[in-house]
Amino acid sequence: MVKKRVVALYAIAIAMPVPVNASDANTLPSLTGEWTTDCLPIGKNGRHGYVTKIKFADDMLTATSQLYAKNTCQTPTVQVNYSGELMADESRETYIDFSHKVMKITFTLTADDVTAFYNKDFQTTGCGIADWKTNVAMSVAGRSCGPFSFAEEGTVLYDRAWIEGDQLRFGNFPSLWTAISAAQRPHKPIEVVFHRTGS
Repeated sequence: MVKKRVVALYAIAIAMPVPVNASDANTLPSLTGEWTTDCLPIGKNGRHGYVTKIKFADDMLTATSQLYAKNTCQTPTVQVNYSGELMADESRETYIDFSHKVMKITFTLTADDVTAFYNKDFQTTGCGIADWKTNVAMSVAGRSCGPFSFAEEGTVLYDRAWIEGDQLRFGNFPSLWTAISAAQRPHKPIEVVFHRTGS
């Protein structure tokens, strides 16, 4: 009799669904690792170029965008560095929702003629900063720099990511810095494509 009960309980246990961790159920690849864009055009008529490299690791999102004088990504002019604390992420059926808290956004001007231009046009291109120095990082968090308006330090930003093969697209990053609630998450990715370049 005892043996029959054990067999019956074993059969019930097999038939019951086994709870799994979200990571086990997730069929999407992870954001973790290093991702890099190709050389992309930027500026009036696409006359300049830039390359952005990002990394998701140890609950941090870090990114570096290097801007160049030419759209062939030659002659570096401005380097933008970002670091943010990853607050949460959740995989959906075809995308990943994530949020990150702004810790640092800096510009470093790497050419003297660019420094002179930023100081001359400090109210717009120069982010409202009138004392730029070459190769000295300046915080631009909470400032508007030309067409870009950056979030203040401590702001939590909400975004969405789409991964297909080795390609990653975001809904906002690195172009938009205004989604400060989950309701403002984008519904489609922007055109900028990142390729997986490291684990």
